[in-house]
Amino acid sequence: MRFGPLPRALVVVAAVLLAMTGDDQFAQIVAVVHAAMLVAALWWPVPAWAASSVLLVWVQLTHPPGANDTMYGWLVQAGIVLLLALRLDAGKAALFTAAGVLPVLPGGPLAVVAVAGAGAAGWLIRSRRDTQAALAEERGQRALLEERARIARELHDVVAHHMSVIAIQADAGPHRVADPPPELTEAFATIRSTALEGLGELRRLLGLLRAEPDVSPQPSLTDLDRLAAGATLETTGDLGDVPRGVGLNAYRIVQEALTNTMWHAPGAAVTVRVVRDDRELRIGVTNTRPHDPPKAGPGAGHGILGMRERAAMLGGTLTTGPTADGGYAVSAVLPLTETS
Repeated sequence: MRFGPLPRALVVVAAVLLAMTGDDQFAQIVAVVHAAMLVAALWWPVPAWAASSVLLVWVQLTHPPGANDTMYGWLVQAGIVLLLALRLDAGKAALFTAAGVLPVLPGGPLAVVAVAGAGAAGWLIRSRRDTQAALAEERGQRALLEERARIARELHDVVAHHMSVIAIQADAGPHRVADPPPELTEAFATIRSTALEGLGELRRLLGLLRAEPDVSPQPSLTDLDRLAAGATLETTGDLGDVPRGVGLNAYRIVQEALTNTMWHAPGAAVTVRVVRDDRELRIGVTNTRPHDPPKAGPGAGHGILGMRERAAMLGGTLTTGPTADGGYAVSAVLPLTETS
């Protein structure tokens, strides 16, 4: 756990105040050294805890109680244990060790309460933070798996279309040749049966992936006008004959980028550019600096993960990042030849 400027400043202020609690020259020197250990615990909690424990034991055993009858030492130790418990699992071991040593020293019971309370508070805070991080990671993994399943469902239609064309062409092949030899007829029959078998396997796989029937037609790049309504749309090249798998995933990338813009840059001007040449399809979705505060949208970067999955599946690339004017840009390059 890294501490920000404000927590660091609070620790330093507390250390300075504690360093001023000594009521004689010896106590003042010890207080300054001890306060320095509290500040050091921001970066090196374990060494600071060890040094502080040694200092406390030495002071308690070598000086009468009247020379050090204030609680500043235990307050410093409590602060160090709190920082230790926030940073490391070793904080619990340090807490138990301190609880075992302190009762035999003067003022031990009250010191145990202070140090144990600080350590327990730090451990609870750290446990809550770790739980939240684990839940966020689990949500991210679930969203990624759902996006992959969605991609598979969509691509089923594309692959099924190609398999159907293969089966139809293989069935018609022998009839295009006068008196085809038996070997040719058998070869076409094998192609047809293999295509139909693959199509059946795809349908069975789709049954596992599809949570509920979806009979709506899959979108394509020819639907960008409707998708990008309200944004500036610039297209170059013929988008009508882009391979179906590439076109579908390109559409979904633009769709997700526009959704992110709606949530994270409300009121910003958005430009969508799609350029097609002989080898690749280039996509760019850019927004200016948002005029309004971001909305509390769903997910935490899951949309970007989904876009990367789609680009990588086609052998392409996707880059995202802020622009010089305070906006944001999503860029993708997709080869027109679909790769596995």
